Amino acid sequence: MSIRKKLRTIFLCAALELGVLAGVPMRPEEIRALMNQMNQPTVAHVLPSEDERGNDGSDDPPPRLP
Repeated sequence: MSIRKKLRTIFLCAALELGVLAGVPMRPEEIRALMNQMNQPTVAHVLPSEDERGNDGSDDPPPRLP
């Protein structure tokens, strides 16, 4: 686990603990859902670069139909 993930988890747990000490109600199901959401991988959509698309040199737009 990277240091960034560890710090994020510690920060979240500290924030939840401060909420408990301040008297903010939070059900155990909500805490479980929050922790599960933190452990889910994120999906990123990456657009291919100009070189990866295989530029064939024909940058002309497609012909228009009559």
